[in-house]
Amino acid sequence: MRATTIHAPFDMRVEDVPEPLVQLPTDAVVRVLRACICGSDLWAYRGESARQPGQRIGHEFLGIVEETGSEVSGVRTGDLVVAPFVWSDGVCDYCREGLTTSCVHGGFWGAVGYDGGQGEAVRVPFADGTLVRLPKEAASDDHLLSALLTLSDVMGTGHHAALGAGVRKGATVAVVGDGAVGLCAVLAA
Repeated sequence: MRATTIHAPFDMRVEDVPEPLVQLPTDAVVRVLRACICGSDLWAYRGESARQPGQRIGHEFLGIVEETGSEVSGVRTGDLVVAPFVWSDGVCDYCREGLTTSCVHGGFWGAVGYDGGQGEAVRVPFADGTLVRLPKEAASDDHLLSALLTLSDVMGTGHHAALGAGVRKGATVAVVGDGAVGLCAVLAA
């Protein structure tokens, strides 16, 4: 399969890499239908955050479940799913409090040894704690798939910004920045 890799600042490549496989009983393999580039991907691209040569990249994707491990019960082969920008076990104290980015067993897509979302398929650790099922009929609607992709990161981030700012009905708000997160913050507000 093909996946985006980074080799040095300003050196991004689409390369042939091994197909992902279920390695643990809590894994799933997702065939990517949509992925996008996040502003945080640009940190590595510009050399502002270190990456190992050949490391995968990307953390915003949605797709179809191709295979699941024996302990996965929340999603099945053929399900349309969206993955948040981190994977998490869904059961640790942090996850139970809704702080999945602090999951003691979780991690970030594209970390060393893990698939990135900008590839044809991704091994998803802790599939039950990570993947969110979407309506199956959305898989045949290109416009809807693109809109649902925002749920992988930017819409949640924009919503969190609106909540953190204390936005309420009738309030006037200012959003600094008109990128994807800024636009989603406007929608959330």
